[in-house]
Amino acid sequence: MNIDQLSYIFGRKVTGVHNRTAGIVFDLIECLIQRDFAYATDDIRRSYALVKEALLDPECDKVVLLLHSQGGIEGGLVLDWLLDELPHDLLRHLEVYTFGNAANHFNNPRWTNRPKPQRIPTPDLVHQFGQSIGHIEHYANAADIVALGGVLHFVDIPNRYMGRLFVRPNSGHLFNMHYLSNMFTLGPDMKVLDSNPFMDMEVESWATAGINGYDGPPHRVRYQPTIARDEAFLPAALSLQRSQTNGVDRILRVKDLSRLWQYRNGGCPKEAEVGHNN
Repeated sequence: MNIDQLSYIFGRKVTGVHNRTAGIVFDLIECLIQRDFAYATDDIRRSYALVKEALLDPECDKVVLLLHSQGGIEGGLVLDWLLDELPHDLLRHLEVYTFGNAANHFNNPRWTNRPKPQRIPTPDLVHQFGQSIGHIEHYANAADIVALGGVLHFVDIPNRYMGRLFVRPNSGHLFNMHYLSNMFTLGPDMKVLDSNPFMDMEVESWATAGINGYDGPPHRVRYQPTIARDEAFLPAALSLQRSQTNGVDRILRVKDLSRLWQYRNGGCPKEAEVGHNN
């Protein structure tokens, strides 16, 4: 079961929303209707209600949303609704991670916090910039036919696909077999191993301007033999620069840039406050 494996990987209780299959033909038709007409099926509405309830819960410090395949389409529509209804101070508690995403868009608009005007101007008054959703990461196999028609196809369109993209140079679309088992490999004790071929792949940074509508200093990264693209206007993009240790370049690996990797075995990202997680 996908939910069981997720619970073992991240050491947390996981709430799942099941999208029942009606066979490959009818599932494909449903995907096209959801994606092209933004039609909200019952599972989309239930997912939206669960995520919104968690974000509005004052006892919940963070909400982590994991999506696979058609779930990327449904999750993208849920995000669109949340962006319309909830303020930034609530949305920043949301993190989204997708695998083999079939969606044709993924929104995460920037916002500007303008300083309040004062009679006496001071140099401390600066505009603050940020993003609505706290963090978004996409994971895709390079030869995954669903990802090829989704995230890997639409990511090059400016302002269409927000978030950091990791591309693994392999095939397969099944969530457990082709994604989780290769990216978060479990040991005999059902704990995630400290290393695996995907997370240990080395990183080589390179630059391309105009990623996701950003027109400032470009930041883009390529993995050898896997690749990844970063959402350039995120502060996290600064971490893509090679670290200097005593004048020697430190080799960056996928695990150094993957935020989701830090959640394995019940862990949390270093900068995150410890609290209740969903």
